[in-house]
Amino acid sequence: MAALLAPSSWTGKLISLAQIVVPFQHAVVGAADAVAGSGADGPNGAPVDPAAHLALEREKEALRHEVAALSTRINELQGEVDLLTATRLWEVDGRRIGARGRLIPASVITDDLLPWRSSRLVNVGSLQGVRRGDAVASRFFSIDRGESDGVRDGMAILLKETLVGVVDQVGTHTARVKLLSDVSMQMKVRIGRFTPDGFAPLQSYFWLAGAGHGTMRIADAQRRDVDAGVIQVGDAVLSDPMRDTLPTAMMIGRITAIEPDHDNPLLSILTVEPAMDESALRRVFVYDPEAGAAESTP
Repeated sequence: MAALLAPSSWTGKLISLAQIVVPFQHAVVGAADAVAGSGADGPNGAPVDPAAHLALEREKEALRHEVAALSTRINELQGEVDLLTATRLWEVDGRRIGARGRLIPASVITDDLLPWRSSRLVNVGSLQGVRRGDAVASRFFSIDRGESDGVRDGMAILLKETLVGVVDQVGTHTARVKLLSDVSMQMKVRIGRFTPDGFAPLQSYFWLAGAGHGTMRIADAQRRDVDAGVIQVGDAVLSDPMRDTLPTAMMIGRITAIEPDHDNPLLSILTVEPAMDESALRRVFVYDPEAGAAESTP
C-alpha cells in the first residue's frame, strides 16, 4: 500500500521489476484489441467495410493535423525571414529540420494503477535509446506507412500525429509515459482555427495544464478574446513549435468548453480534450531528438 501511494519519483526504480511480464502483457493487450475490432456496424445499418471506413477517417484527421502543423511552421518562418537573409525549410538556425531525430516505435502494455495519475507503460526503454523527457506521439495514422518510413522520416510522420505525453521514468526494457492530461503536466501551447482558406494560428502563446480524467485546461485566455470570437469552442491547440524536444508544432487537442474565471473576470478558462482518445492508445512513437544531431549542425 505504501508503494502504491508513494509519489512516482520515489518508486521509479521499481519499474524494472515489472519488466519480466512485459511480453505477456503485450500479448494480452493485442488479443483484446483483435477481439474488440473484429466487427462494426455501418451507418444506418448499411453494410460497409469497417477497415476501409476506419482508414478513411484516420487519413482525414491526419491531413487536418498536417495542415495545422504546416501552417504554424509557415507562420514561424515568416517571422524568421525578417531576421535571416536566407531561410530554407530543411535548414533553419543551423539545424536540418527534416533530418533531425528519430522515431522509436513502442506498444502500450498497461495503464497506471493509480486513477489520479495519467500515464502508460510502454515496452521500450534505455536499451532502445529512450530518455527521460522525450516527447511521445500517437502512432495512429502512420501505422500503415511502415515502421521503416517512420524512423527514416521523423518530421513527415510527426506532422500527422498528435502529441500525447512525455517519458517520465525509464527502465532498461520499459518506460513510463506521463500523458498531457496528468495533473502535474504544464506546457506552452498555441491556439488556431481551421478556416475555408486553411489553418490560422493566433500569435499569442498560452499555458496548458493537465486536469486529469483525460482533459486539460488553459487558464490564461483573455476574456475579451473569447467575447470577440477570437477564441471559440472547436479551436485547435498545438504544442509550442520552438520547444527544444520537437522539431515542429504538433496537434494536442481541441477546445471543448469555455467558462469565465470567477476569480479573475478578465480571464476565461478553456477545457481541452486530446485529439487522440487516451483509452485508445495502443501503439506510440517515442521521439529521440538526439539522433542525427551531429549531422544536423554544419
